[in-house]
Amino acid sequence: MRNVFLIGLSGSGKSTIARLLAQRLQRPLFDLDLLIEQKAGMSIPAIFAQHGERYFRECERVVLAEAVQQQAGAVIATGGGIVSEAANRALMSEHGVRVFLYVEPEVALQRLLAQHRTAIERGEQPETRPLLEGSDPLARLQNLLALRHQWYAEAEHTCHVQGKSVEQITSEIIAMLVSSGALEGAEPLVRHIQAGSGYDAIVEWGGLGRLPQYLKQVQASSRVFLFTDSHLAPLYADTLLQNLTGAGFEPHLYVVPAGEESKSMAQLGAIYDWLVEQRAERRETLIAFGGGVIGDLIGFVAASYLRGVPLVQVPTSLLAQVDSAIGGKTGINHPRGKNLIGAFYHPRLVLADPAVLLTLPVRPRTEGWAEIVKYGMIVDAELFSLLEAHQDSLREFSPPPVALLSQIIARSIDLKASVIESDEREQGLRAILNYGHTIGHALESVAGYGEWLHGEAVSLGMVAAAAIAYEAGMFSAEEMARQNALLAALGLPTEYRGDVRAEDILAKIQLDKKVVGKRVRWIMPRRIGEVEITEMPDELVTRVVTAFFGQKKGSQGE
Repeated sequence: MRNVFLIGLSGSGKSTIARLLAQRLQRPLFDLDLLIEQKAGMSIPAIFAQHGERYFRECERVVLAEAVQQQAGAVIATGGGIVSEAANRALMSEHGVRVFLYVEPEVALQRLLAQHRTAIERGEQPETRPLLEGSDPLARLQNLLALRHQWYAEAEHTCHVQGKSVEQITSEIIAMLVSSGALEGAEPLVRHIQAGSGYDAIVEWGGLGRLPQYLKQVQASSRVFLFTDSHLAPLYADTLLQNLTGAGFEPHLYVVPAGEESKSMAQLGAIYDWLVEQRAERRETLIAFGGGVIGDLIGFVAASYLRGVPLVQVPTSLLAQVDSAIGGKTGINHPRGKNLIGAFYHPRLVLADPAVLLTLPVRPRTEGWAEIVKYGMIVDAELFSLLEAHQDSLREFSPPPVALLSQIIARSIDLKASVIESDEREQGLRAILNYGHTIGHALESVAGYGEWLHGEAVSLGMVAAAAIAYEAGMFSAEEMARQNALLAALGLPTEYRGDVRAEDILAKIQLDKKVVGKRVRWIMPRRIGEVEITEMPDELVTRVVTAFFGQKKGSQGE
């Protein structure tokens, strides 16, 4: 990664945001004001008072030059006036990416005064700021912004900070860096999938910034339709649209309301209407940029609009990267069951950038581990052991385990690809990918879509399925405990606490897509790394499911 320089007025939060950004990215941190004070042996106000601004600017220039030479990929908080020197602007442009933290002068002044008051309340000596001296500090800030704005505007990215938390601002900056290609990782891991017309699934840390190049490799149309959700659009849409436009594409954006509720007939119809209004043509590409909801929904749109248009999947959740974006399953939900309406339709390309996970809240990121544990349970005991060995760093995600995460995602894609290549339309072997999904899907439907994230429901489904297999004498208590312990260690639920009734779960299971001749085909574990497709006695299933969903919210032991 190149250096990231935070620039902007005093009071824009550069030092605070730089600390959190460096922590999230696990990058070195340099605060130029602190470095100047260390070098000069006195505070910045004292430097101004004793030596004047010209001396300070020379110190600033020297410290900046030293910082960029020390270590690449640092996060560097600069002083508000660093942009006033042409040499500094050239150095930052050459050695990194500039992010302008834009704040209105009125807000900046309020923050500076609040910092001053807080220091006094704590019994500390408040920092003497030349900006706050004089009769009209607001006018001074306004004049400084007007004077420097042309230089601030040279920044590669602008982040409007007022009205936002430090965490939100940091996520926005990370999204800008990811989508512009400023985060660089190892060489991409590519798995060519022999299904449909054949396509590549690419895992590349920072690869989102190279989306235009990948689109050109698959000969995507010049006009493309980018679909994302209302959570991702504020973080990524502007930069993605700029990159696509700069590469010669003509992108059009459609934002879907975030949440499982959008996998509906109503949303499907709205998207059809929009595409018709845009006069979208059969050779023009749809890009699904989002998690499983966006991937499933837009995949079904691509399969059905004009009887099929090109599709590119850019999954942004861990679950979508390892599972739902791979294999061509698309669809929407029906009030009586999950994914009951859909089609098999493969994309032209899947681009999975693990760096996008840095901007996800903890819960949506965590749910993806359920599908990866599933792969270990059904076909890969070595992957299961790898997850056990690194469960702490994988769950905490700090520091982000870049190489390991890319390896795990690529391995999961390879495992799923191997299964679907032998059974593209789920006539036999592919059904094993649904381990934990029979009860998981039922829970999602009965509880109401959105109450449980898909991965959370699958985790509970695997726990219940393992219990059925154990009661049937198929699965050992030791290995059942290992499965449940790993799920819990990765932050996933292993006990149900809620209000659904077991009889409703049992009824919903009968609508599962794996039902044949009104008999449920269960995916049952034999040992870690091996499952079988089989029917189970109704009495046994009823007994285990009833016990599993017997605990209610607020019951003893919660």
